Amino acid sequence: MKKTLPVFLLFVIIVLEGYVVLSSELLAIRQTIPFVGSGTDTVSIIIAAVLMPLAFGYQAGGRFRPGFAANGKYQSIRRKLIRNIFISMVILLLGLSYALINVFFFALIKAGITHRLLLITLYSLAFLVIPVYLLGQTIPLVSNYFSKEKLSKVTGKILFFSTLGSFLGAVFSTLVLMANLGVHHTVSLNFIILAGLIMLLSKKKIAETTIFAIFLAGAGLYLNSDNVMHTFNIVENNQYNTIIVYEEDGERHLVMNNNGSSMYSEDGRKHDYVEFIEKISITPILNAEEPKDILVIGAGAFTMGFEDTVNHYDFIDIDKSLKRISEEYILQTELTDNKVFHPIPARAFLTQTQKTYDLIILDAYLGDLTLPEHLVTAEFFDHVKTHLKPGGSMVGNFIASPNMANRFSRKLDNTLRKAFPHINRYIVEEHDVWNTDPSKTANVIYSYTHFPQEETDDIYTDNKNTVFYDKPQNRGDFDDEEPESPPENAEEAENPEQTE
Repeated sequence: MKKTLPVFLLFVIIVLEGYVVLSSELLAIRQTIPFVGSGTDTVSIIIAAVLMPLAFGYQAGGRFRPGFAANGKYQSIRRKLIRNIFISMVILLLGLSYALINVFFFALIKAGITHRLLLITLYSLAFLVIPVYLLGQTIPLVSNYFSKEKLSKVTGKILFFSTLGSFLGAVFSTLVLMANLGVHHTVSLNFIILAGLIMLLSKKKIAETTIFAIFLAGAGLYLNSDNVMHTFNIVENNQYNTIIVYEEDGERHLVMNNNGSSMYSEDGRKHDYVEFIEKISITPILNAEEPKDILVIGAGAFTMGFEDTVNHYDFIDIDKSLKRISEEYILQTELTDNKVFHPIPARAFLTQTQKTYDLIILDAYLGDLTLPEHLVTAEFFDHVKTHLKPGGSMVGNFIASPNMANRFSRKLDNTLRKAFPHINRYIVEEHDVWNTDPSKTANVIYSYTHFPQEETDDIYTDNKNTVFYDKPQNRGDFDDEEPESPPENAEEAENPEQTE
């Protein structure tokens, strides 16, 4: 190998191997979000499925010695490298292509395997462990060809270029490729790189292995092409979301990471929970004397308050493509001038602005799998509260158990009440109080009105009971009733005995 490849190309191999490993790890995390979510627990399993096999791969590559294999064929370092890359290419083709991942997960779910940690573990074992283990052998195998140089100098260079490749896999693949080309095209590039490595290592450029490698790269390009994505109604597949748009019975639906996000129909209907939130918070201020400032965290398809052309809206969502997609496919018209979209993480926006709002709507909680963990903490809710004007309101939509039948629903309720005392809770869907199934969920709406001088600790006791003084003393409940007409002869009415 050293006779046919200059040292420069050996470092190219190391860089590309580092890129593919890190890029594949991030792509696996991103591609599995629609099926298992984006929680730190699932991400940690994928990271573990990369780091441990990588470590074992380093060790195995360092122990390898050229010689005759059990089949009688001579196994050189070059042949070992080509074999490792080829096998990795086959497995990664199955594990990183959305169409095949979709089949894999739905087959497991249909078989009764639904726990997301088990799902991601099986995925990692099937599609990550072996290719990472094999690719991890690349560095120690290639290091055999630097034996004439000083070990410390060579080791430093190898680690530098390997880390450089990992850096590019972490930064270039996400910030540049996923953001501008899309996730599926970023996947395709990995197969092109692996096929290129096989051709680079092969003595004969036209051989059985190189032909198969080119075929696999072609298969990867096809499986991750725009045409295949369109068969799934995918209109966008970036570093944040896999976005599906479809129309059914006059309703245009936006689905983000396999969670129904927004719906808008020809006659202006929306999801029930959106109409409910509008009814209690937006409809009453449509004809306000002064326009209100409204913040919506979780833009979706911008259906919240879509018909309102008076009040001022700030929409927050991390995915900048949502405005274009919503205007083109869902709303089929441009947003009015009173609505401004800020493509920025919610907590970053709240940190950077001092603006306060009359109404803040929290609608970033699409479902159980893609629940943004950083947006359900007491610290986040406290931050939201600081951006409410006196008398302003917070309304939030959460997917939770109607009857508090699971731990998440109870802890979420506790967290919200800690930040927002005297909060209200509404269940949008029909439910019964006897259903204790923890998997039963519904759109649960919380609403809160901000009074700066809140009395949160006072209670009534038998010893100190001030109900009579605390209750409003006006007769507002009876204001609409007309008073009885006084008798024509007031004096006779006062002395009924003398009316004769």
